[in-house]
Amino acid sequence: MTATPILASAAPPDGAPVIQVQKLSVLAKKRKQEKKILDGVQLDFAPRSLTAVIGASGCGKTTFVRTLNRMVELTPGLRVSGQVLYLGQNIYDRSINPVLVRRRIGMVFQRPTVFPMSVFENAAFGLRLLHEPDDEIDSAVQEALTRSGLWDEVKDDLDRSAFGLSGGQQQRLCIARALAVRPRVLLMDEPTSALDPMATQRVEATMRRLKEEIVLILVTHNVGQAARVSDRVAFLHQGHLIETGPTAEILERPRETLTQQFVSGHFA
Repeated sequence: MTATPILASAAPPDGAPVIQVQKLSVLAKKRKQEKKILDGVQLDFAPRSLTAVIGASGCGKTTFVRTLNRMVELTPGLRVSGQVLYLGQNIYDRSINPVLVRRRIGMVFQRPTVFPMSVFENAAFGLRLLHEPDDEIDSAVQEALTRSGLWDEVKDDLDRSAFGLSGGQQQRLCIARALAVRPRVLLMDEPTSALDPMATQRVEATMRRLKEEIVLILVTHNVGQAARVSDRVAFLHQGHLIETGPTAEILERPRETLTQQFVSGHFA
C-alpha cells in the first residue's frame, strides 16, 4: 500500500521545510570499486523559496537534485543512503511509489525535450497519463502555460507543433508540462545553459514568479544567475556540502575558502 503523506496537498506547518535532506550519500559502483559522488549532505528547503546549487563540473550537483525525486534510481550502479523527507515522509521508503514522488517533485532538464505533438498536448502530457477529465485538463494547461510565462505567446495557436517554438519557448513549455500536474517542488538542472541571453532572461523571470508559489531547486554553474534569482545558495565541492546560506551572504561574504575561490572565479 502506498503511504499517503507523499500525496498530501496541505501546506507544511509554519516554518517547517518542504524537503529535508539528511546524511545523503550516493555511491557509484564501477568494476568492483566504489566512488562517493555525494557524502553526507544535509540541507533543508523552505516553502516558497529558490535555492541555487552551485559548484564546479563533476561536484555532484546533478546527482544531488536527481536524488530529490528518485530519478537517480534510473542510473544503473548508483546506491543511495540517508534520507530525503518530503513533508516528513521518507521518499525512499519501500512503500512509496516513485511515480507519485515525481508528481509532487517535478523536474526540468538542461535541454528542452518536447514531444512530437502540439503545444497543448505537450503541456497536457502528464495529465493524460493521470487520466484527468478533459475539462480539467483544459483549465490546468492554461494555468500551467500562464505560470510558465508562455500563455500569451501561444494561446492563439495551441494546435501548432511544439517543434515550431524557439528553444526558450520550448524550455518554458517543458516547465509548463511539469507545472500542469501541480508539483509542490520543481527541480531545474541548468535549464538555461542551452539558451541565448534573451531566452535566459525570460526563463529567469519565470523562476522568480514561481518561487513565490512553490519550492524551486536550481542547479547552475552561473554565479550571476544564482545572484539574480535565488534566495539561498548551496555550494558543493567533490560531493560535500561546503557552505549554505542566504544568497548575498554566500556570494559576497563566504566563510569558507573553497566557496570564496569558486564565487570569485579563482577556483583551482
